[in-house]
Amino acid sequence: MAESIQIGNATIKPGERAFGYLSVGTLAARTEVRIPYQVINGAGDGPTLCLESTLHGWEPMGAEIIRRASLQIDPQELNGTIFCLPLANPLSVEFGGTIESSGMRVNPADVLDMNRVWPGAKVNAWLTEQMAYALWNEVIKHCDYIIDMHDGTGACDELPVAFPQVFPSDPDLAIAGGVADGIGADASDVGGVLTPEAMAKMNEQIRDLAIAFGSSVIWLRERPMNPAMLSGQCALNGIVPLVVEAGGACTIDFTVDEGVDCLLNVVKYLEMIEGEPVLPERQIMVDNYVVYRSLTGGFYIQELEVQLGLEVTKGQVLGRVVDPVTSEVVETCTSPVNGIVISRRVRMPINPGGYIAHIADTDAVIWERDNR
Repeated sequence: MAESIQIGNATIKPGERAFGYLSVGTLAARTEVRIPYQVINGAGDGPTLCLESTLHGWEPMGAEIIRRASLQIDPQELNGTIFCLPLANPLSVEFGGTIESSGMRVNPADVLDMNRVWPGAKVNAWLTEQMAYALWNEVIKHCDYIIDMHDGTGACDELPVAFPQVFPSDPDLAIAGGVADGIGADASDVGGVLTPEAMAKMNEQIRDLAIAFGSSVIWLRERPMNPAMLSGQCALNGIVPLVVEAGGACTIDFTVDEGVDCLLNVVKYLEMIEGEPVLPERQIMVDNYVVYRSLTGGFYIQELEVQLGLEVTKGQVLGRVVDPVTSEVVETCTSPVNGIVISRRVRMPINPGGYIAHIADTDAVIWERDNR
């Protein structure tokens, strides 16, 4: 039998939807720091799923995707519970901005990356750690699954894509990585018990969840889990995580609706709602995926034919960085692989290291499925 959900001072009964805030503290001028949430508590039994977005404020499009998806979920018809955390790091949305985006990747209050402080801390802790602590203890550690949403930043648009990360086959390499600078925490202190059997089971669940998400491209990464990252902390504590990206450029376009379909595919896969998944004609999984950045700065002029989903060949010109005064071409940007354009730059000013494109390497396909 479905049960009531307690979060903060709120109680959400089966078959109800509720909105609220997790209060964390106050800033120097006593401005309240609070994190918004939505709870959809289904009338029927089922798993607990967290839909989370905007750990990085310059990637806000997941919030809109979650908002649209949640409108299509009736708590009276839902089996299980969905926690929605669309603005996990709200201060990073409110302030800042660069050539790459509006908003900031880090929390401007302490300049920490929220995806390097998990599971957070409450005592002797920076604000970002305290925010992560509240999210972890009030919501995330009570979940069975989590979708961690990102996007192409304010500089690039992006097709929905799943980035499943799985444990390496060697158990001695299961954990690696570090925390954000300056927090002084020990990222090796994790709550889960690592056994080869547990890691194999988690890997299978992550892989299956990525396929169910229904993006045309899946980038499978076998590498050590970083417990300071949200997905790593979840995997090490038995919560099945999936990192995805969808949308970008702070723009409402077709990628948002495709992202909604993908989120609802997950809810259907977990048998929380009824319905057939919305899938592309073909899905591929690759083990090589290029995040291509510029070497120099200037104005980026994209080739007209470069669109999302375009199949490109190695060496094909994607665009050029030009001197905005002299028109000199200072860098010609070419695809380093044969592949599919998943994300492409749409913002003209660019600094060294700015995103040019994400390209899925089609010579590195390790799984594919025809859905026609």
